Amino acid sequence: MFWQNIKRSLRLTNKQSKILKDFMIKEGVPLPDTTGNKPHSNPDSIPLGVKATDTEIANLISAKIAANIVLCSTNISQCIRSDLGLLWIRFHSEKCIYGMDVKTKMREHG
Repeated sequence: MFWQNIKRSLRLTNKQSKILKDFMIKEGVPLPDTTGNKPHSNPDSIPLGVKATDTEIANLISAKIAANIVLCSTNISQCIRSDLGLLWIRFHSEKCIYGMDVKTKMREHG
């Protein structure tokens, strides 16, 4: 259950990132350089005292969703182009729906 939510979050993030990149390229906005992907590691090699627990990860995801929703709201309110405003409204709605699902799952698991 928990890992399914993380995979869903990654899919949503990648989808929204691609939409935004495509929009920026179409509008002629140069994309900034990005850092490379982090190397894969073996989670079993991380000591238990250092490794984040499922609860800590769920709380971090919840906080990031809340921050994303606030940032989308800010972008919506400051947007002067309707096409870009609709893009931010779409991202905002998707994050709200996902956030409610995460909140429900967190309540079910205490």
